[in-house]
Amino acid sequence: MSNPFKNIIPLTLLCLYACFSQPAYAQSSISDSNEPEIVAIDKGVPGYSRIVAYADSMLILHYRLRDVYSEAFDTSQVDDLFSVRFLSDSLKEGFDSFYNYRIKRLKRDYGLRISGYYNYNFKPGFADEEDVYYRQRAYIGLDWNLLGNSGLFGNQLKAKELKSALQVDQLDRSQQTARDNFLYRYNYLIYVFNSEKLRLIANRLDLLHGLEQIYHELFYVRRVSWEDVLKVKGLESQMKSIQRSYNDYNYQLEHHVSAYDELPAEKDSLPFLDVDPARMMVLYETHSVDSLKDAVYLANIRTKYKSLEGWSVRPFIRYNFQQGVDDSWRKYGSAGVSAAIPLRFGPSSDRLAEAEEMIYEAKEKDRISQRKLDLFNYFYDHQYKKYQLLEFYFKRAQIEERIRKQQAFLRLKSPAFSPVQLLTDIDQKLAVETELVDLKKQMYLDILKIQSVLNDVPVTSFTQPMEMNEYVKRFSGKRSVYIWSNTFCRMDIHTLIADLDMNETREVLLSPGSSCATGKLAAFLNQIKAEGIEVYDLIGNNQLIFDSTEQINQRLQEAVDEGFNGIHLDVEPQALPQWDSLKEEYLARLVDLYSKAHVFADSHNLKFSVSIPVFFPENYLQEIYRNSDQVFLMAYGSNKASTIIRRISEEVAIDPQKTVLAVRPTDFVTRLQMESVIEKVLDSTGVRKVAIHDLKSLHMMDKVQSLGDTSVFKEYSALNNPEGKAIYHLQVAASKYWVDPAEITKELDIKENLIVVHQDGYYKYCIRTFDSLQKGLAVMKEFRKIPRFSGVFLLRTDVEKQTVN
Repeated sequence: MSNPFKNIIPLTLLCLYACFSQPAYAQSSISDSNEPEIVAIDKGVPGYSRIVAYADSMLILHYRLRDVYSEAFDTSQVDDLFSVRFLSDSLKEGFDSFYNYRIKRLKRDYGLRISGYYNYNFKPGFADEEDVYYRQRAYIGLDWNLLGNSGLFGNQLKAKELKSALQVDQLDRSQQTARDNFLYRYNYLIYVFNSEKLRLIANRLDLLHGLEQIYHELFYVRRVSWEDVLKVKGLESQMKSIQRSYNDYNYQLEHHVSAYDELPAEKDSLPFLDVDPARMMVLYETHSVDSLKDAVYLANIRTKYKSLEGWSVRPFIRYNFQQGVDDSWRKYGSAGVSAAIPLRFGPSSDRLAEAEEMIYEAKEKDRISQRKLDLFNYFYDHQYKKYQLLEFYFKRAQIEERIRKQQAFLRLKSPAFSPVQLLTDIDQKLAVETELVDLKKQMYLDILKIQSVLNDVPVTSFTQPMEMNEYVKRFSGKRSVYIWSNTFCRMDIHTLIADLDMNETREVLLSPGSSCATGKLAAFLNQIKAEGIEVYDLIGNNQLIFDSTEQINQRLQEAVDEGFNGIHLDVEPQALPQWDSLKEEYLARLVDLYSKAHVFADSHNLKFSVSIPVFFPENYLQEIYRNSDQVFLMAYGSNKASTIIRRISEEVAIDPQKTVLAVRPTDFVTRLQMESVIEKVLDSTGVRKVAIHDLKSLHMMDKVQSLGDTSVFKEYSALNNPEGKAIYHLQVAASKYWVDPAEITKELDIKENLIVVHQDGYYKYCIRTFDSLQKGLAVMKEFRKIPRFSGVFLLRTDVEKQTVN
């Protein structure tokens, strides 16, 4: 039989190689002093167009690394990674069989023995008083040994002792196997993360190679110094050295340890894992080797001293044959019992057991203390790396923001675009990504050490994925936006994509219409999908509920032909004239439409979602949720979190994961207020997705808020050429629809009476009245120091034109 542990020594050497050949945190990090100088170049530089084209092509590296930390991870992959077994207890079967046969043999030994006896007297005794009663004698009988080492109860005690010894042996061998498997897993984790880092380094080398050529060309036209060229070449050389180190390690592991032959070198995006210390300690008390070992070892000690040595109780039956001195024979039966009780004057076996238990517990107490300290140290080391992770993750977010800006400059053909800056930022992002992977590796190794102390419990029982994107997101929830045809046709593609990127939009519900320029939809879909944004065909035709299946499928087929990721139905029967009288019929038709559309979407691998109001009956809601991948709740008409929470509670109770909160910017005064309400609703309901209806309204909100400052300057210039007497109010809220002033005063905690001005199609809610701009400005500045009034601005009205309600 081959030795299963023959690879342990080379594997240990590989561990040492991994520890000493790879720096702890800086495999790919380069100090700021080694970064090449960012050079500003313009269209007049030779080869400028080619440099821009190369920078644009390198953006694909940026796209590949986007949102990798915000996905829904399959934690089963984590458990698979930490539970892979490289070695088995090859002696288990032999040892178990040996012990079990002995135990079975003892249990079936009931203490029964066939006994016999024969005695022959050759002559009378030496003395006359010796009276010989028989010449020869024999018997055959059956003895039943109840106590004693070979008796019925003695054998049962021996069987228990062997069973306890088997448990001790199994525990010892499982611990040894676990220690050996730990070594293999440790190296396998390094192997997996090395493979991921090698992919990043290969991408970075591709970029640096192009950047080096660009710097060489810029050196020849005297736009950079040779020192800058050397810095790029130095970065490239360092990356090649690190690449060789990782490749050497993985090669040695693959070719010298056969256990790794059939294991994958790469795993899909593994999440960063945070350790729950409370859960960790609970598992230590219940599942650790210490908790199991104590029970087994102490039971073995107690069993060992439960001996019947010296005790004897033996019933017997016999059949006797006896020849007298006169040569006459007698035959007769007999029965009896023999017993023996040991007389011991030393310490009892219980005292001996207690003494051995005390010795074991004293030794084990020190070992347990050491293991607990190890556990705490592993946890602390993991937490320290988590702090480093946050530092690098925020650095990554800052680089991504710089890339986003350069990307927008590139699309908008802005003179602020710098191709060298973009390439340098992408290179820095790849460097930080490599650091993040290395930190993840070290955090996983710490978790592996914790798992080894917890007796190989599933890792997901004491860890949870870290939602890294929550640290750097601008807005709460995964964002979707409605875009209707007028907005889509009016905006150019580059501005639209930059807008979506700025608002962290990951889903677009698009109604392209038929009046846009030829090819615009196809171009938009190609570019937006490259950035990982999904686009749904937004269908808002209320007449669809009356169409046949063939007509419905014909309309939905357009989404397939045009290349959408999904279909979104914004069909609102409540807007039809006969809704009040035909409500049940319309709802039944709507559910039937959803069912047909869902079947069509599934058959074409498209996602399917719907928009519904918040007042549909519950019996229809169940069917709507069953036939949809996502349900967008149009919680319009209120800007109070409590009201929205109450209105959507029925739908959320059905399935919060499918629910998307749809809000309308025109219901809110400022972006600050809207985002605050969204955050409260998400925190309260567990809903994680938000849709803005629509992009045009969002633009209007941002425009109105930004004009709050610029309008002041317009008013100031108007003072030089007054066309009439004007007064000023401090505007605190605005709405396209009438809102009870009492609600606004309560929401903003205002103790003053509101002045409502209807202007430009909006109801504008104001406080205070000023007859001069200077007075209004002074008060506005004071109000803006208060967080809930940070968005207030002055509203000018002409006395002869104002309309006050």
